[in-house]
Amino acid sequence: MYESLLEATKFHAVNPEHWVGEALAEYKHDIFSIIKENNIKSILDYGCGKAKFHPLLFNNIKLPGSPMDINITPYDPAVPQYSNKPNNKYDLVLCIDVMEHIQEDKVDEVLQDIFNYSNRVFLTITCYEATQVLTNGKNAHYTIKEPDWWKEKLKPYDGSYVVIFQTKRDRGGKTINKEEWKPNAETIKKLEKNHKTLDESQKEKAQLL
Repeated sequence: MYESLLEATKFHAVNPEHWVGEALAEYKHDIFSIIKENNIKSILDYGCGKAKFHPLLFNNIKLPGSPMDINITPYDPAVPQYSNKPNNKYDLVLCIDVMEHIQEDKVDEVLQDIFNYSNRVFLTITCYEATQVLTNGKNAHYTIKEPDWWKEKLKPYDGSYVVIFQTKRDRGGKTINKEEWKPNAETIKKLEKNHKTLDESQKEKAQLL
């Protein structure tokens, strides 16, 4: 296990309410557009964290007039529950705020692994320091580079991906409900059970409106 992966594993183990996959909610509209336009049926969430938002965002996805059946597979080698490496191919791979957590000398290897799963990948990459510091004293974002650096790394996969770079701490996105960003313990429990008492705004997000 290489250093940045080992540190991510340690962080997950002692921070149950962090890295729960909340960034997925930020890009729900982009993801839903790709799903609709490409008739996506299978998704791999590569580097899913604790995947607490899957029930909220991917259960009950509907297109006008018809149900939409999507199989989403969570995978994260730093989370024991989701660390079994998939063997399948997928219509779409999501890689949300993951690559900046990979140490630089492993970036090419991880990208190759991601694109082995699909010829359609949606990535988001953050280009500034994280607020978290790992147990070894390093910033949680191991590889902080400008978009042009990442574009060079992605060149072998041109035509197979969409990427969004985050270069400003104030991302400018409209947050309808702050629970998208940092769900409290009660909400996390409801998400785990797909609880029927989720409030109206959460039900709205559950349909990826």
